[in-house]
Amino acid sequence: MGASPAVIALLLAFTLVALVMALSVNRETMRRTGEIEASARGDERIDRFGERRRKLNGWFRRTRAGAYIDPRLAGADVRLGAFDFVVVAALSGLLLGWLARGFLGNLGAVVLVAAVVVSADKWLDRRRQQRVVAFMGQLPDLARLLANATGAGLALRTAVDLVVRELPDPASTEFREVQRQMSLGHSLNDALADLNTRLPSRDLEVLIRTLLVQSQAGGRLSTSLTTIATTLDERRELERELRNSVSGAVFSGYTVLLIGVGAIFLMNLVQPGSLDTLATTLLGQIVLLVSGSMFVLGVILIRRITKVEI
Repeated sequence: MGASPAVIALLLAFTLVALVMALSVNRETMRRTGEIEASARGDERIDRFGERRRKLNGWFRRTRAGAYIDPRLAGADVRLGAFDFVVVAALSGLLLGWLARGFLGNLGAVVLVAAVVVSADKWLDRRRQQRVVAFMGQLPDLARLLANATGAGLALRTAVDLVVRELPDPASTEFREVQRQMSLGHSLNDALADLNTRLPSRDLEVLIRTLLVQSQAGGRLSTSLTTIATTLDERRELERELRNSVSGAVFSGYTVLLIGVGAIFLMNLVQPGSLDTLATTLLGQIVLLVSGSMFVLGVILIRRITKVEI
């Protein structure tokens, strides 16, 4: 007996629904497969880009400029390679110079590019110095912690682990790097020397020499470290007083310099092209040379007068 039309229609509807569901599942599977493949291609492109960056940074680190910049970046805790930093500073200066060329003129744009590059270098120095100052502020506590650890009979390597656990950044971060270098087979002498390269300081150098001499020649390391901690506390207090006494002079001096530079650019805004005119005439070149020399001399004198060394 033949099937009724209702049964045939139901079978056709069921078959159609099953076909649609199968197509949907197949499309979703293909979409996910495509996403995975695209992600893999993207990860591969990212890996290639990262590998090229590492090669360029490694090559630049071996040059004189790279060898000069790389320890400063490490000391400032800037997570960039030396080549990356130079490229970012140069591109930022060129971009700002191109944007400002319309109202600063050609000479003003060149000066702005140079100012951005110099500012990047000064920012790196300042960030590194701030980290050095912060680390020096922790140095008395660091010396006491090492003195207590060695006085309790712990080895110097164990005392380094204790510093990593107990002290906050930047001491913990820097000694974690010392710890990492020693785990890779570097000697304590080399690891501490690299620390002093990243954060150059006479106080840190004295502490490192004490650690190395006492650990090699023997003696009461804890007593020496306690004495150093007391001395560092006194030096830190004296340095704070001296910096507070010269901070007003530093601010006033740099404010005068910024006013002078701002006046030059303001002149170009009031009369567009005046800087370019100065640069193309003999009298203007003499004026620019004399004024630039005076600005440089002012910066040097301010730095010499307000430089504090204890």
